Amino acid sequence: MSSLEEVPKGRYYTKTHEWLSIVSGNVVRIGITHYATHQLGDLTSVEVKPVGTEIKKGEAFGIVESAKASEYIYSPVSGKITAVNKEAGVMEEKEEVFVVGELEKITEDPYGEGWLIEMEAKDLDKEIQDLLSKEEYEEYLKTLS
Repeated sequence: MSSLEEVPKGRYYTKTHEWLSIVSGNVVRIGITHYATHQLGDLTSVEVKPVGTEIKKGEAFGIVESAKASEYIYSPVSGKITAVNKEAGVMEEKEEVFVVGELEKITEDPYGEGWLIEMEAKDLDKEIQDLLSKEEYEEYLKTLS
């Protein structure tokens, strides 16, 4: 596996290449993986549902666009969006003001400064069991090459 696809510990993953980390209690942070950013290439926009939106596990909460493709971003768990990472250029749907952020943060540091949203999860203990561990996600990536 190349360094591009390094998968950090302490996170949970999906087969649609989202990651989740627990911030505290039932507050989680969600982003897309290195694999996803590599497949997409240079990002042109990231748009997500607004703060306060309730999302069900598996539901699309946003879209990532690049010169190569547009891909939906799916929620690993159910809950309510509590924060959007505007510093990384993430915009809320139908936002009138263009967000001046650095989309490169998502590509260069997807597991750190490039997170997309934070949410208050509803049934974290149960739903987290369906997500992939670091090792399971690494094994899944091997099947894609």
